[in-house]
Amino acid sequence: MFSPDGVLSRVMTTIFDLIVVGILWVVCSLPIITIGISTTCAYYTMSKVVRHHEGKLLREFFTCFKNNFLQALWMNLIFLVIVFILALDLYYIYHQEGNFANSIFIVLVGISAIYLGIMAYYPAFLSRFAMKNFRLFKTISIASFKFLPVTALMLVVFAVMVIGIYLMPWAVFIFPGLYLFIMTFPMEYVLKKFMKKPEEGDPEADKWYYK
Repeated sequence: MFSPDGVLSRVMTTIFDLIVVGILWVVCSLPIITIGISTTCAYYTMSKVVRHHEGKLLREFFTCFKNNFLQALWMNLIFLVIVFILALDLYYIYHQEGNFANSIFIVLVGISAIYLGIMAYYPAFLSRFAMKNFRLFKTISIASFKFLPVTALMLVVFAVMVIGIYLMPWAVFIFPGLYLFIMTFPMEYVLKKFMKKPEEGDPEADKWYYK
């Protein structure tokens, strides 16, 4: 139990890695415009290093950051603009009175949930596939509706995480890493559905992302 390969040691190592990834995510997301690439690299590192024990945590995170920075930056700017517009609309409609305003508010909440559900797939898909942003957005849109239970699960867990951070600000260094770790399980299942299955005997079949 207390050996380097024992259960306790593995659990403590995983918890430590979750915290490190969470701190990296917070620090690299501080400019706000880099939150997309930061989330992409955090997911990639969580899946490859923490779950499948491949590579070194810091090296994998920053290599991913360098390789995907420009593509994720443009998508992140668009994402932030749309989120800002939706938030502004929701705030305005929320303070209006009448049945029509209530109906519009419900519609806007639905649109926001759909958009956030789609974009929740972006970091994982960007970390796994080499696609242009338009094709990538089309692919994650299909995935978000095709795997609706996974989408709903991600939104619920995300909402719980946000509420938890609001109530306990110190948890911002723990909950993001925990959220990403939890999400690797359903998300890896989804990702494999979009990956070409290697032929028998192909060395590619032994890669960590097929395990």
